[in-house]
Amino acid sequence: MSWRDLATRYNAAWNAHDVAAIMAFHADDTSYQRHGSPKVYKGKESVAEQFGKDISGLPGIKFEGVALYGSDDHFVSESILTATKPDGTPVVMELVDVITLRDGKVVHKSSYFVASRPPKV
Repeated sequence: MSWRDLATRYNAAWNAHDVAAIMAFHADDTSYQRHGSPKVYKGKESVAEQFGKDISGLPGIKFEGVALYGSDDHFVSESILTATKPDGTPVVMELVDVITLRDGKVVHKSSYFVASRPPKV
């Protein structure tokens, strides 16, 4: 599978809110970091648990693809994240995921989030 096919399927699993499908793309020794946080989740179980919390904590979370770049050992996915907090507050964030691949599996995901600002009128 090409990196582009893998990235497209991986992103579709996120939009389906399917943690098992997401984790099928990850190596056993995978890791995950949300930049701005010192915590690095290590190992498939820890990463899956955090992904589940991320998805359940933002009901209706959706990722609209903006751009996709990559090669055989990594890809970069730019998207707009939209969701609603449990209290009903809408969330819109610009997101960049840098994904490192080894043997066709995700071995590290680094996520960078920036709250979107409405355009000035």
